[in-house]
Amino acid sequence: MQYLTKLKKIFIEEFSSIKLAITLFVFLAITTLVGTVIPEEPMVGSAELIKKYGLDKYHLFKSLGLTDVFHSWWYLALLTTLGINITVASFTRVFPKCGRAFAYPIKLDGDNIKKLSINSEIEAMDTSPLTFVGNKLRNKHYKIKLDSLSLVAVKGAWHRLGASVTHVGMLTLLIGSAISMLTGFNGLAQVGEKEGFYLADLRDSTTQIRSVEPTNWLVPINKMPIWIGRVPPYLISVNKTWRVDYETGQPKQWYTDLSVYDKNKKELNRKTIFVNSPLEFRGLDVYQSNWGRFLKVTFNNEALTMPLEKGKKGEIVLIPLSDDVGLKLEVKKKKGRRVSETLKLYSVSLKTFKEKYLGKVELNTNKNLGPINIGFLGTETLTGLQFKSNPGVFLIYPGLFLIILGVLIAFGSKKQIWVAFNPNNNKIVIGGTADRAKGKFFEEFENIVYDLTTK
Repeated sequence: MQYLTKLKKIFIEEFSSIKLAITLFVFLAITTLVGTVIPEEPMVGSAELIKKYGLDKYHLFKSLGLTDVFHSWWYLALLTTLGINITVASFTRVFPKCGRAFAYPIKLDGDNIKKLSINSEIEAMDTSPLTFVGNKLRNKHYKIKLDSLSLVAVKGAWHRLGASVTHVGMLTLLIGSAISMLTGFNGLAQVGEKEGFYLADLRDSTTQIRSVEPTNWLVPINKMPIWIGRVPPYLISVNKTWRVDYETGQPKQWYTDLSVYDKNKKELNRKTIFVNSPLEFRGLDVYQSNWGRFLKVTFNNEALTMPLEKGKKGEIVLIPLSDDVGLKLEVKKKKGRRVSETLKLYSVSLKTFKEKYLGKVELNTNKNLGPINIGFLGTETLTGLQFKSNPGVFLIYPGLFLIILGVLIAFGSKKQIWVAFNPNNNKIVIGGTADRAKGKFFEEFENIVYDLTTK
């Protein structure tokens, strides 16, 4: 029993530590910065990361959990530890002090009042001097506690609740975040016109696959390692997708006409979405992410859909293989009775941009380049759709509001005044303290003394 008591004491001391909280916040800030700098794979797709960093760095980042920092086990561990720290600190250090905020200070006799940094001794101007002083202080919004020979007054004690309000906000935010982490998800789908997709839990797979329905896909959701959520059973279908350009030919806006169907193919909702105007349906939000021509390839039998860019001779994708060398994939169209496509391969110096032709890959065939096997599956115009479910958001915003409110409350100042009456010499000793804005309190104290001496 003593061992458990000792263990409990150690746990409370360690997990209510301010040093631990600061350390965790620093690590979270660093990891959050890393997660912001390196795009999230579920939101941009693995192809975008491979295109940006190359295959080797992509696999290295993925093994370290850096391609999806906010859903990695170590980020979850940091958040969990911080949650325990804040919870323990709130209930052992902060909330127990709430009652003290409005408690009256202990009484002081005249000699001790004179030891305060701000004090004064004045002649009693009334037959009931403490009642007279109490009325003056009430007029200045002080709370009064009075007995026969002494008086204590308090104002602004509510600002001591700032820490408690802030911690309530942090706990609310943590609960909302926990709900979102345990039941929420996000991801990215890239589909063509007249195609659709179901959300699916494909375990560790980050690549969408064809469903048993030829025109529809199974798109993996991205979730926390510990997850108790539910995958929505809806089919999200693209009725039409298009792009509007400026007169210069640069894209102005992307649009996608979406429908949501239940398992019986009954339409439940329909909306044309564009950037910053998502489809919102029963806790699921679908955003317009990108739009354009995409190259469908395989690298060592791993299927990827990569955005194409306009090159001098055709549409291209440039993939860095190292800091010095990149691989350029160029789509060439053959015109004849039927238009067909070929994928040409080049090695490119990333410093001089000199190219070396490596060969070509015909449609639906593969080619080996050293340890890499490249397959060409064609090109397609696709719309990129981000989706997310954030069930805890209804608590996150109130939590943030309470945190800000708590910080504002904490800027106040608690002011305390002691008064003692000596009937032997008919003198009143008055003194006070303030935990903040002491210069302003000194001015207020002088005005109180002036009012008491000019009846």
